Formats: sequence, structure tokens, C-alpha cells
Amino acid sequence: MFVQTVYESKITGNFGPLALLALQKSAVIRNQEKGITSFLYHDEKRIFHVVEGDPDVLQDTLGRIGTSAQHDDIKVRASLRCKKRSFPRWYFGATNADDPHFRRVFRALKKPAFFNLDVVEAIQILQIVASRKRRAVKMDQFSIKVRNFNLSKEPRGLLAVR
Repeated sequence: MFVQTVYESKITGNFGPLALLALQKSAVIRNQEKGITSFLYHDEKRIFHVVEGDPDVLQDTLGRIGTSAQHDDIKVRASLRCKKRSFPRWYFGATNADDPHFRRVFRALKKPAFFNLDVVEAIQILQIVASRKRRAVKMDQFSIKVRNFNLSKEPRGLLAVR
């Protein structure tokens, strides 16, 4: 049995792409260790965050979130017991209004404003976005190019590494 907590907060300070990336890097490691999954939506002023996990661990995580300088006026919109996670493959996923996956889904559903949705509708939209983002990144479609840096010879060019 898991607990799913959904909260909304006002953003204080800078919550741009670099701040989100730094938060994501630390949160993924911490959440993976603790068995927490989550997905976050933000605009320029607010955050909507779904956090899922064991009740005791989740309580500690929400306490840490509550003391964060990035949030102000935190309001828990729902806290539910559930048998199944909504975001089982996301230790910390995130989207915003500029994300093409989010825009496509939100436009198709013809909703007026994300923060005016009820919690169930908002979670469903984020689930659709999360599944599209997951399908968009398939590692077998990419090959990484690495430059051979051998100081004794001229560089041989780019090598394909799998």
C-alpha cells in the first residue's frame, strides 16, 4: 500500500531550467534510495507535485520539501492511499507549459488552466505526459560519438560507441 500526496506551492526565487536540473539530480538519487516516485508540473509562479511512496518515508520527504527555500504557501491538495503508483518509472519527473508533450496533451483536452483542474484530472494529464516523455526517449535510437584523444598521434576522428 502506497500513499500519494499532491501539493501545490508558490515558487520563491529562481526556478528556471538550471535550478530544476539541480533539484532533479539530487532528488532522483534520494528518491531512488527511499523508493519514492514523483512527477512535478510548474509554471512561472507555482508548482504542482505528485509524490508517492511508503507513508513513513513520504512523511520525511514532505517535511524536507516544506523547509525548502524554493517553496512558499504549500497547500496539500490530496493525500490518498493507493495500491498502484501513478508514476512508477519516475523517481523525479518534471514538465511545464513549454514542454511540447505537455502542450500537445493539454491542447487536445481543451482545458482552460492547469491549476484550476481538480486533482484527479491533473494527475491523469501528468500521467499521459509522463508516458509520452518515456516513449520519446529510447536509448537504442541514439548512438554516442566519442573522440579518440591519443596524444602521441593525430586524432582518428569520431568513433561510434554503443
